[in-house]
Amino acid sequence: MILFVFSDSHGDRLGLRQLLETAWTRYGTADYYLHCGDGARDMDSVAPLIYDRNPDAEIVQVRGNCDFYGDYPDEETVTVHGCRIFITHGHHYSVKSSLYLLDDAARERHCSIALFGHTHEPLMEMRSALLLNPGSAQNGRMLALEISDTGKPRVHMINLNTN
Repeated sequence: MILFVFSDSHGDRLGLRQLLETAWTRYGTADYYLHCGDGARDMDSVAPLIYDRNPDAEIVQVRGNCDFYGDYPDEETVTVHGCRIFITHGHHYSVKSSLYLLDDAARERHCSIALFGHTHEPLMEMRSALLLNPGSAQNGRMLALEISDTGKPRVHMINLNTN
């Protein structure tokens, strides 16, 4: 199963659309489209494109510190092939200064992966959970996350500025 992960699009819907087109070209359609906040509403604008390609796609958005409109949760958890994934923006976990609280939150929720944004910088770090930040979609970054039938993840970072 494949998941496309975005964060921090900050209203750049054209950029989000370009990222989607690139991801679809490289990986095909995804089963999940996850937005880690600060532009969560931007996913609403591209939802028709997503559903045209895959009517069964799941779109999950969480609230970031700059998401003033829309009724989005602060965090979500999804399970894909037995792999539990924690999704948050990260500002409630002070991710700009430390990843300890985020890792602890993922562990408390029995998640093996934590997806977050807020810093605008891509990150992949293994702690008790695999911590993943796609970087800022506004800066041409996202990630494609493949989860095997056994729940094993494979991460593909996408940067439109270098790929």
